[in-house]
Amino acid sequence: MATTHTTMSRIGRLVVAVLTAVTLGACMSSTPAPGSGKDDPLPVKSKEESEAWARQLVEHLAQVAGIEINDEPVRPGFTSCVGRNGESAPDDRFTLTYGVHSNVPNARHNEVVRKVRDRLKDEGLKIVGYREMPDGSPESTVSARHPVSDYLVDVSSTAGDDRISLLVVTPCLKPPPQ
Repeated sequence: MATTHTTMSRIGRLVVAVLTAVTLGACMSSTPAPGSGKDDPLPVKSKEESEAWARQLVEHLAQVAGIEINDEPVRPGFTSCVGRNGESAPDDRFTLTYGVHSNVPNARHNEVVRKVRDRLKDEGLKIVGYREMPDGSPESTVSARHPVSDYLVDVSSTAGDDRISLLVVTPCLKPPPQ
């Protein structure tokens, strides 16, 4: 009986992981994939849609890592998109920075970032930064970027206070027409 339960649990987790990966990848790619650069159309998302997507993504990462998100107020950061030369557009395009914290003993930080790194790689993201501290110091981090949607994910220790931050930064998004 235990084997059947374990097998069903593994199958259930696999199904959830596959559906989550497909859903999360699709959420940010509602418009054509980026091509060569600056003249490509921006993904169209409302602030509410982008915040809900980011919340879903950090919840997914917390589940992967086996940690719980703290019950603290979340203050999503919406900022205007600014070009390389300081230019801006009048269409209210924005980026979102969405971050939460989880109380995690410092001794588990390496384990958490390792689990997240492995899952992000499995889901097709490119790892752009990774650090584990061999002595267990709380300075572990993993950063990854989605190759098509260009969103950034970062999971990092926070100054040795038994906390981990989970952060998502979107590329420039364009709100839907009014």
